[in-house]
Amino acid sequence: MPGFERGATMNDDYHNPEEKRQHPRKEVYANMSYRELVPSGEEGVIQDMSDGGLCLILNREFPPGTVLEVKYDLPEEDGRTVMRFVKIVWQSKTDEGYVTGVMFSK
Repeated sequence: MPGFERGATMNDDYHNPEEKRQHPRKEVYANMSYRELVPSGEEGVIQDMSDGGLCLILNREFPPGTVLEVKYDLPEEDGRTVMRFVKIVWQSKTDEGYVTGVMFSK
């Protein structure tokens, strides 16, 4: 995907060492697609994931609370495609795009 490189990681600016997560994160690299609940179809990168959500790098800004549908393949699960609805919690603009924290919708 243009603008994103395998092995790209978040800067320390996005990790708060004092933060106590309910779900521990594991670093992953997986291409993904997403769309708002209006016709669209854009691509981004998953930075890391937990049982509660994902950290994505997206090409544009969205307001907090926006719901996206994301689809991604997990290489460690034989390339099984996963589709989830997520809600944007936060975003931060970087040179790579918009680092975006999302939580899985129930």
